[in-house]
Amino acid sequence: MKKTSKELFFAVSITLISLLLLITSFTYPAESSQFPRFLCGLMLLFSVLILVKGLRSKTGTKEKSNTEVSSGSIMVKLKAPVLVFSLTIAYLAGIMYIGYFVSSTIFLIGTMSIFGRQGLFTKTIATAGFLLVVYALFVSFLGLRLPEGLLF
Repeated sequence: MKKTSKELFFAVSITLISLLLLITSFTYPAESSQFPRFLCGLMLLFSVLILVKGLRSKTGTKEKSNTEVSSGSIMVKLKAPVLVFSLTIAYLAGIMYIGYFVSSTIFLIGTMSIFGRQGLFTKTIATAGFLLVVYALFVSFLGLRLPEGLLF
């Protein structure tokens, strides 16, 4: 199957799902329907952008079908997903014991250090910005309590 046809199938599928979810969100009560409508609208917008990009690309390159896979190449391919899965499990466990903000800070800076090339200042600014948005949205705006641990 061509790469372009897979991308088009994905884009059309996600666009249809987004459209159905957006239509469904209009059946919710008025006081609880704004956020789902917003998210479904964003999802629809991005899926349409993917669809347009897929329709514009005219290169129909075939994917490589490699039947011979050595065990070494499998380990290399699985290294990053296993690492991400392990870090995510540690992060979720950390939320229970040291709290959301401390655990998120360690997780974000740690994963950016492993997978990125940014400097410490950039990592710190990105982490602080993310945590400020989460705090403003969930704690201040929605009034939710985030998990607290030993520190805060």
